[in-house]
Amino acid sequence: MDQNERAIAKIRTHHAALLQGLRERCEGLLGAAAAGGATQEPQGELLMYLNGEIVPHAEAEEATIYKRGLEVPELVLLIQAMVAEHERLRSLTGALRAARPAVSAAALGLAITELFAVHADKENDLLLPRLAREPGVSLHELLGDMHAKLEG
Repeated sequence: MDQNERAIAKIRTHHAALLQGLRERCEGLLGAAAAGGATQEPQGELLMYLNGEIVPHAEAEEATIYKRGLEVPELVLLIQAMVAEHERLRSLTGALRAARPAVSAAALGLAITELFAVHADKENDLLLPRLAREPGVSLHELLGDMHAKLEG
């Protein structure tokens, strides 16, 4: 396994962990809404996760992996569509902040989770493997740059 393959494996694992975190928080919100209980706490937990993990991850991808991918003509349309999905994730996150009643918040949480799942699949299965084949591209280095942006 070369460096790019190892980087793809790490990214896939991270995407799976992010998705699991989203699913767990969304299930908490759905459960509270279905039970007719208070949803402020699970809604707040989902918002904190989105603003603390998902949105920064998306922004770091755009500044590193996507930026490099835009240099590959056949990836431009895919990346533009993926950036639009990031914009939609941010928009839905904003809508979740003010969502009332509980069923609306739960529906938004589910929509966000499913959008992220489809988005991660595109990145894992379409973008990363093609970008890894591009001469001179080091996904390992781009992943390092992404982590630096997340930590900085």
